Amino acid sequence: MKTIFIILLMMNPYFYGISAQDISKSNTGTDTVSSKNLFFAYGQMYNLKLDRTYSRLAKNGFNHFFNLGYENPNSNRIVSIEGGFMVGTLKTKGNNVNFIKDFAGNLKIRYLKRIKTIEIKNLSVYAGGNVNFRGDVWFPQDSELRYGWDINLGIGLATSIRYKINSNLSLRYDLDISLLGILWRSHNNGQQLVTEEIQLEKGMLASVFETPRFSHPFNTLYVDNSFKLFYSVSDKMDIYYNFILSYEYIKQPLLKKGYEFNNAIGITYKF
Repeated sequence: MKTIFIILLMMNPYFYGISAQDISKSNTGTDTVSSKNLFFAYGQMYNLKLDRTYSRLAKNGFNHFFNLGYENPNSNRIVSIEGGFMVGTLKTKGNNVNFIKDFAGNLKIRYLKRIKTIEIKNLSVYAGGNVNFRGDVWFPQDSELRYGWDINLGIGLATSIRYKINSNLSLRYDLDISLLGILWRSHNNGQQLVTEEIQLEKGMLASVFETPRFSHPFNTLYVDNSFKLFYSVSDKMDIYYNFILSYEYIKQPLLKKGYEFNNAIGITYKF
């Protein structure tokens, strides 16, 4: 009888110092996010874009993509800040002469709250908002005074869905959609005499921020989709594959639209 009692005692999770909260957390899947982490990724981003302030011909090509960020998640909310930078060369299909230099980047701050009405094992769903500063600037290789750009500072909607497959694998889907902000765009033909004078006298930044506009979903739209597959290497480190699909649509002063497809490999340090 004494032996049976000892066996039953050892089978009880409280014998090992495991609380009911830990058991509930394990069963509901809220431990899909639990620790602060730093992450870094590198990849190749394919761009297919048309900017009619620069040219009536679409541009395409591959850019180097670098992504660095910090995230502080728990079962109730997620706070994160991340930056991305892209640099590369674009060209018109079938034209090996008209090359342009493409510089792009973004800085994004997100705050998300967990949707507690969705109770599915190993699944966590978060929703909230973001503050985003982004820019995409084109320069030809043979002229410094011809250019095209879009720079946006705004707020938007954000969501994150996280699913823990097992102790080593997890999936994540993140979505960001722009709402309201300030848009800076080049003039109708990419340059004006007054803009060239500002550029020559005060520099490129002064000319870039010469013409602010109010941006909203009917004239400016940025949509970022991110799919990540994580593999746990240790308690402190994950490696992950990240596929990003982004869409951009700007109506004024002339149309700019296009897609970005990114495949990246990253590493996450948890602490």
